[in-house]
Amino acid sequence: MKASDWILIIFYVYVTDENIEVMIETILQGEALVPFPLEEELIVKVKEALGHILSWPRHLVIRCSDLGKVVAKSVKKHATPVKKAATPVNEDVTPVKEDATPPKEEIGSNKKEKGTGKMVDGEKQPCDMEEGNDVEEGNDVEEVIGIEKKIKKEKQNVTVQRRWTRAQMKTRIRIENSSILKMTAMMADGQVTKVDSIRVQSENDLFGYDSYTYLTWDDFEAVLTMDELTGAVIVSYMMVLFNKLKYGSPERDHGICFVNPAIISPSTRKGKSKNIDDASRGLADRLSKRKGNDIIFMPYNPGRHWVLGVLDMKSDTCYYLDSLSSGNFNMQLKQIVDSAMVLYTTQSGSNKRVKLNWVNVTCPVQPGSTECGYYMLRFMKEIVEEGIEVLIGDGKAEYRTADIDEIREEWSTFVKGFIYR
Repeated sequence: MKASDWILIIFYVYVTDENIEVMIETILQGEALVPFPLEEELIVKVKEALGHILSWPRHLVIRCSDLGKVVAKSVKKHATPVKKAATPVNEDVTPVKEDATPPKEEIGSNKKEKGTGKMVDGEKQPCDMEEGNDVEEGNDVEEVIGIEKKIKKEKQNVTVQRRWTRAQMKTRIRIENSSILKMTAMMADGQVTKVDSIRVQSENDLFGYDSYTYLTWDDFEAVLTMDELTGAVIVSYMMVLFNKLKYGSPERDHGICFVNPAIISPSTRKGKSKNIDDASRGLADRLSKRKGNDIIFMPYNPGRHWVLGVLDMKSDTCYYLDSLSSGNFNMQLKQIVDSAMVLYTTQSGSNKRVKLNWVNVTCPVQPGSTECGYYMLRFMKEIVEEGIEVLIGDGKAEYRTADIDEIREEWSTFVKGFIYR
């Protein structure tokens, strides 16, 4: 693999059999295609994968810690001893004094310079094929050596070129009348554009373990333009709700715990049946660590659409909320939750046979095609503040723009504290 084909630097890796799962930290060539695209998350090019975990062919990955060894090995392999030029026979040789100035090349001359190309009509041209092989190898080595310098330059460059995405092309919506959103937009343009991503972390075990996520400039733009929400935005707002439960008034603690959407949502890297098995095991493991909480929030994205499952362990009921109001359950989510309950009861040593009662909740319907994430977060917010009883009955017929903007403002207030850390 040539050095010119290296397109990214990874943050850390997870080793699998044939591939390595990598998190993209620094991008060198954003237009390159990723080997295993995540079409459901609109990740096809490297520039769209920043902060995401992707599968990468093992043979195309070099750890940063091994980069120096690779460079040294390449230099040693391609290094050639310098030979003294032989003096041609029967040719005049003009002696040159030590202090003499070497003759200058005439402008526009067609003299051939081995290893550097030839001059044709005053322009430098590539070497002949028979003379270019060694030079091409040397150029590869120079490119390899230059990678580390390029990384440092990318890190120090305060005017990072941002990716022109669909979110960036859209107009920021309803931020002029909100001081919180206006300030967030200024911070995103002034500081977030200078870094690849910012780390947002929950103080405690949001998902039963140390929980954190990475937000990029595109995530901020999605919120400011009311575009489709990413998993990183969903998770960071769940941190907002978690803090409300922990630090809010006692009457708000309704015994709620959260499931990471990445555990149960499908991935294009895995087959459907394998994903269901993995998701069921992951959900069963989360249920075993719920610490007495009986209300389980399960955000789920079957593919560019967010829905919410709310599991009530006391009544063996699972509430299903879909802002598109399709009237049908997502059958893959239903299969995941039903299988997880069977695994959970088996692992807990109970002989109880659980059959969940699924309830399709009547909820407000989104007016457009990109509001599903905001509506799902609003569903969770109302349950946190009012209890699961809010799911029983007719509820609200629709949400006002102020209801959705409240979600955006709460998210902005929370993540702003991590921008300058």
